Amino acid sequence: MLRASPLVALALALTVLGAPRVASAHSLLVNPPPLTSDDNAKSGPCGCYFGAGPQDPADDATASACPAAYPTTELVAGSLVQITWKETVNHDGMFRLAIAPTPVDSVIKADLDAHVVYEKADTNTVAGNTITATITVPDQPCASCTLQLRQLMTGSAKPYYWSCAAIKIVAAGGTSGAGGAGAGGAGGGGSSTAAAASAGGSDSTAAGPAAAPIPFKTGACSASPFDRDARSGAGILACALVILGVRTRRRETRRAAASGR
Repeated sequence: MLRASPLVALALALTVLGAPRVASAHSLLVNPPPLTSDDNAKSGPCGCYFGAGPQDPADDATASACPAAYPTTELVAGSLVQITWKETVNHDGMFRLAIAPTPVDSVIKADLDAHVVYEKADTNTVAGNTITATITVPDQPCASCTLQLRQLMTGSAKPYYWSCAAIKIVAAGGTSGAGGAGAGGAGGGGSSTAAAASAGGSDSTAAGPAAAPIPFKTGACSASPFDRDARSGAGILACALVILGVRTRRRETRRAAASGR
């Protein structure tokens, strides 16, 4: 009867544990409230789409249309606000926030790429955590703008997750108004809500064009326990096989030496 060595059994067990798992979520805006609650959206620029279909159908063939009615959040020009989002599945990568003076029903990736206000590495290590960034609202008021959260998941063929909120920016001292109507649906638009103000400094970067993503580098044995991408199982298996090969060669060398005595 064939018996697997303990090391082989360990390699198989680690492969099962490290294999990619089916996940229902990755990241989603919390405040301001997003257009849609789809937190596994991989079709830019907003996860859902207006019109006939996604801007780039190659992003995600399962993308859905944006809802006819959605909330619009009112922000004050030049103020500090806390933007919050939830990361349900941890990945190596970056988070980016952008605010474009373009309505959500017509915004495209290039509009948001030109108005990035925050971009930092994903340092969260706990699945399900809510992440907060304090940003400075642009000085220029707008009746209908788009705030976008984009998550970069390094090492993936389709590396981005997207979530957007409809916002309006009013001048300091202005009065609150009803939420702007979204052209994505007849009689659309939503309630106007205020994003939570933040004390202290701003996490904003200098507003401007997007920077190129930082290349992801990893070795065969550097799979993170928090990374559920496909490379985790492969990396753990590679490490186990390397160890197994070394142990096997040592055992064969000892046997050869003993037989030659």
